[in-house]
Parts: sequence; structure tokens; C-alpha cells
Amino acid sequence: MSSSDKQFFGPLTLHQKVDKPSVFKNDDPEECACLLCDEKYILPTSEKDLLTHLFMKHRLVIADVNQIADLPNYIHFWKSRFKDQNLPFFCTTMLLDNKPDGTKSKNEEYFLLSDVLPEDKEIRSNLRQSKLEKLLERHAFEREDRNYLKECLFCRYISNDTRANYLNHLYEKHNFHIAKPDNLIFIDDLVDFLSTKLEGLQCIYCEGLFKDRTILKEHMRKKGHKRINAANKDYDKFFLVNYIGEKQTKPKLCKPYTSKVQKQDDIDSNVDSDPEWSEWTEEDCPLITCLLCEHTENEYENILEHMKCLHEFSFTETTNGMDFYHKVKIVNYIRRQILLKQCLSCDTKFDDQKNFEKHIKETNHWVLKKEKWDQPEYYFPTYEDDLFLCFIHDDDESWWSSDEQEANKTNSMSESISKEMAMAVLSD
Repeated sequence: MSSSDKQFFGPLTLHQKVDKPSVFKNDDPEECACLLCDEKYILPTSEKDLLTHLFMKHRLVIADVNQIADLPNYIHFWKSRFKDQNLPFFCTTMLLDNKPDGTKSKNEEYFLLSDVLPEDKEIRSNLRQSKLEKLLERHAFEREDRNYLKECLFCRYISNDTRANYLNHLYEKHNFHIAKPDNLIFIDDLVDFLSTKLEGLQCIYCEGLFKDRTILKEHMRKKGHKRINAANKDYDKFFLVNYIGEKQTKPKLCKPYTSKVQKQDDIDSNVDSDPEWSEWTEEDCPLITCLLCEHTENEYENILEHMKCLHEFSFTETTNGMDFYHKVKIVNYIRRQILLKQCLSCDTKFDDQKNFEKHIKETNHWVLKKEKWDQPEYYFPTYEDDLFLCFIHDDDESWWSSDEQEANKTNSMSESISKEMAMAVLSD
């Protein structure tokens, strides 16, 4: 595939649908100019376009963009600072053997802007603190405001008091659980979001569609679906704890126990009748995603075994003898090819996943050609939350020997930056 045919895209995440906006990008759209030129973008809508522009046009990568609380103000701050000094003064310089379009060229400079720089760390911290203060102000308003006028989602009751009383009505009169009001924020948007689902005859929990409201109501009652789904990331932005970043423990559900075997409807009913289910305190376990499908495991060895048994692909054998950076490139190359439904070996592209998987299986195209994956863009992760990258290491434990370090100084990026810096680029 020629460099002109390559598709470039901004940061993605493995455990959410890629066509949805970032979880907490709920700010009003704002026009923002590039840090280094007059090109303008609407954030957060065009965030990926901006990040791609920075890499392709200016060779600049911003580390951990998803952790920046207020990207427009972050961009504005650095735009003013770059007027005083050039990129190398603030950024980590990386040497690559390719231009952004993949053309071979020795010692091409790229720049990483990260919180390794104290000034960057400070601005990120200040923006996070400022964002949190605004959120707490909004949270306090929602608790104290006594003029919340809203019709019930399920009956003709109209609330004209606090939001807490409205949520209590949903629970007490309709057995509908969301969470304790003190744990929620943007309650108005949350209720409107739920109302839109119901008006569209869609189950709030499983998101199934139904012919009429009566059938939907009976489904939600029988299946115990009169609650929101904690696994649905669309609800994360309505819980204050997700902005504060505190980890909480998983709640215990008190269910009556009558026998060793219970019907599923009984289990759903027991969960539905427990008000504590909705504390939203279940701690997410880090998941490692298969390189070739959506299967996940908690253990790295298990995901390697899964790929070997199910896909007949051994990552260990494929990367045997390779150094750390080559393995990183291969992972990011495979991720991108799978995302684009494009063969790892022959570059044949498919419209659907089934034919794509069938082609790989029938042709056994597991041979990875170095000229395809050994490209500069694959130094950077295809997905921001790719935990697989955190388990990569050199096969040769003597990599850090002084003789090899001295030899590495004359090579490209894999010899120009330390492993610690690489992990900073790759980690969430």
C-alpha cells in the first residue's frame, strides 16, 4: 500500500465504540486554532483531526490527550508559549528514519509534548483543578435548586422541587433505579437522555427496540431492566466519581437465598429490588484485548494462549529475537490492519468482518512483512488504552548493557529514546 493510500486517524480506545465521542467531552463546541499555525478546528468534535494535523504537518504528538481536562485552553496556552520558543525547547525530540507519509529519510525529527516537562504538568494540573471546581459548583446547584420542573418518565406526575425528590419519585413509585442523587451530576441531561430512549421505544438497560410502550414496559418489568446498565459507558459522564478519579469498592448485593438454583428472572428481580446496586462503585478490572478479535483477558499469558489456540497465531514466535520497539510497531500495525479490515500480509481490504476473518484463516496470511510494519507511525499506539503494549519486553535481558547502549546511539528512534520514554508515550 502506498503512503498516499494510508488512512490516518486520531486516538482510539479499545473498550468503547469508536464512532462515539470521548466519554467526558460534554463541553460546548469551541473553535480552536492549531498550536503552530492558523488552521482551526471545532473541539471536541474535530479533536482527532487536530491531533492528526499536528502529527502530519508539524510532527508533534501530545501525550495522554485523553487526560487533559480542558483541551482548548491547553492548546491556547501552548500556542502562546510556542511564540516565545521553538519546539525543541519544550518538547522531547525523537529521531525517526521516515517522514510522516512513510517516505524513507534519515534522522527526521519528531516532537513529544508531555507532562515530563514541569510547565506542562502544571498547566494540566491547573486545568484539571479548574474543571473540577466548575463541576462541583454545578453539583452543588443541582442539590440545592428547588425549581426543577420535570414530568415523570413513567406517569403524569410533574416535579416542581429538587432533583433528588424527582429521582426518589422514580424509585419509590416506579421501582426505577439510577443512583443516589449525591453521586450524580448533569441530572437534567441524564433524565433527557433516558426520556429519549423511552420515547424511541428502547429498553434503557439492554437497548432493545419494541413495537409499543406497553410491550416495552412489560419487558422492563419482567426482565428487571428498570435500571441503567453500568457497563454502558454513555452513563459515565453523569457520575461525579468519574471526574474525581477515586476508586471505590464493589457493592455487595443482598439477595434472598432459597435454593442452589434460581431462575434468571428471580435473580434479576432481586437485583432490581436492591437500591444499593446503583452506587456505580464497581471497580473496573484492566483488560488485555486480543490483537485479532474483541476477546479480553485479565492475564497476558491467557491472551497469548487464546491467540495461539483460536487464531493459530503465536505472537511470541512471530516476534522472537526482536527488540522492544519492533514489537511495539508490530502490535500497532496489527491493531490498525484489523481496525481497517485489511489483510496483514497482502493488504486485501474487506467490507465485513466475517469475510475478512475467512480470508485470513483460508490463506494463513500471518507472515508480517517488515516493509509494512516497520514504519514511523507504528511507534504510536493505535488505541490509547492498549494494555497489551505494557507487557512487551526485550527477549534479550542484556539490552541494557553498556556496549549495546553505545552502539544504539547511532541508530533510529528505537536507539534514540529510553524505554521509560516509550512507555510514557504508550501508556494511558
